Amino acid sequence: MHVDHDAVDLGIVWWSLWVAQLRMGFLGSVPDTEPSLPKPLPAVTGLSRRTLGLLFGLALVLRLAHVLAMGASPYFDNPVIDAGTYEELATSIAAGRGHPEAAFWHPPGYPYFLGVIWWLVGKSFLWPRLVQALLGALTVVLTAWIGARLFKPRVGLGSGLAAAGYGMLIYFDGELLPPTLAIFLLLLASAIAIARWNRPGRWHWLAAGALGGLAATVVATLLVAPLVIAGFARRQAGWVLLGTALAIAPVTLRNAVRGHEFVLISANGGVNFWIGNNPQYQKMVDLRPDLGWKRLVEEPGRAGVHGLANSSRYFVAKAWNWAAHNPLAFARLQLRKLRLFVGGNEIYRNQAIYPARMDSPVLRALLWKIPGLAFPFGPLLPLSALGLWVGARRAPLLAALIAALSLSVVAFFITARYRMVVVPFLLIFAVQAVACLARQSWRPRLIAAAAVAGLFLVANLGQGRMENRMNADAEYSLGVRLGEKGQIKRAAALFESALASKPDYTEAWLNLSVCYDVFGRHEDARRAFARAFALDREATIGMVRNFLSVGKRDAAQALLGHLAAVRATRAE
Repeated sequence: MHVDHDAVDLGIVWWSLWVAQLRMGFLGSVPDTEPSLPKPLPAVTGLSRRTLGLLFGLALVLRLAHVLAMGASPYFDNPVIDAGTYEELATSIAAGRGHPEAAFWHPPGYPYFLGVIWWLVGKSFLWPRLVQALLGALTVVLTAWIGARLFKPRVGLGSGLAAAGYGMLIYFDGELLPPTLAIFLLLLASAIAIARWNRPGRWHWLAAGALGGLAATVVATLLVAPLVIAGFARRQAGWVLLGTALAIAPVTLRNAVRGHEFVLISANGGVNFWIGNNPQYQKMVDLRPDLGWKRLVEEPGRAGVHGLANSSRYFVAKAWNWAAHNPLAFARLQLRKLRLFVGGNEIYRNQAIYPARMDSPVLRALLWKIPGLAFPFGPLLPLSALGLWVGARRAPLLAALIAALSLSVVAFFITARYRMVVVPFLLIFAVQAVACLARQSWRPRLIAAAAVAGLFLVANLGQGRMENRMNADAEYSLGVRLGEKGQIKRAAALFESALASKPDYTEAWLNLSVCYDVFGRHEDARRAFARAFALDREATIGMVRNFLSVGKRDAAQALLGHLAAVRATRAE
């Protein structure tokens, strides 16, 4: 019998919420549940500077320990896939050549952040991570401050400690990827809005909007955050929106002047929307910047659609057209993405996350999965849901931000790095839930535990095993980088490893053929080339041409020889 697991999980969620409604006065006994955000609290209700300083120190030590330990990983000095793209863009910016794209494909905030660091100190793969460790520690302080401001000092302290030791926050602080910068800007905007709540003053609201806009230039979907803040700012909403517009305007203007197109922030939104809303969701999400990806982004051109903005609209229209003609399939896909969003598994986009534990003792303690428990998001989800239930009235702005940011992720596709933007807010509500439970009698605790149990099952059961090896795409990309540095033996080993887990990897077979030729293993090289040719003839010939175009004539000549031999064999 077929079982719809998404429907079962959704049923568990509804059961949990129904149980939560039987709290028997659970909310009524909690003094923190006021119907609106509080008026400015006296300073004595917050955390002391000493406490915030200790939280900052703890967070920084954990992050520095992780970053230094990751220096032993070959990926530390060889960013791959998306991180490799950011490196390429930032290198151009640091060298004074500016951003190489006429109109931005990716949001430009992070490449410029990286480029400015390298312009100041020279190209180093350590310095950006040190700066991100600092921003990560400041994010911990902001999380604690917001928790204390909206609830109580002990909630702020608990939130800060949880953020300081949250494994995925630490992980991304050590990666050349946007989450750390985006989360810091988002929390800073939120903190300014909360600090000025019910107080006059336009400049603070303008600053909150500007920081939210800057966050959107790092991760475009964060544009919903300043819109939510504006909705709560009421009479000051215009200043929030003005700040947001001022932050984004240079990006939009640059796209118009250099790219001759109206692109608000970046042009990759349409294709990402299609990736997350199509009949082959997993296949599309698994695409990486390889031959399959190239064919996807070139699809509008083959359909007669030209220009980045028009191509983005092409993919959006394609997704909505599929949804309109397949409403039930579209609805099931949204439930599936919601299920993935609340699950404890950390879904990678750039490279597999859990293998980083092998190099980092910090992550070995703070990021793991065992059957029935995916730490840390698995326990966080049910606790934060309970915290939202009992604390949303006290902190409606945070609750609205969680809702808007979560929907902005589910609207596209689910990965750990996109989900991270809601984690600091969830931590605050999770600690608030624990604080509320601590003050209750045994009966409300049992009722709350029953509600949490259902959500715990959804977040932790069926989350898959914890990977101990890197994904094939990352291994292949690292092999290409090492090959370009002349480390052919290491490159060949990585191509072989990638093929062991992904035997139909055309590019890996072709590059392995090049390595075998260097080793003098010409028969093995011919067989590897023949395998690539059999898998994807068009792509193989295209890669041979690419070798010629980038000046790798020896490799190209060898591949052309293999091509002639394969064709001769087929002719016979």
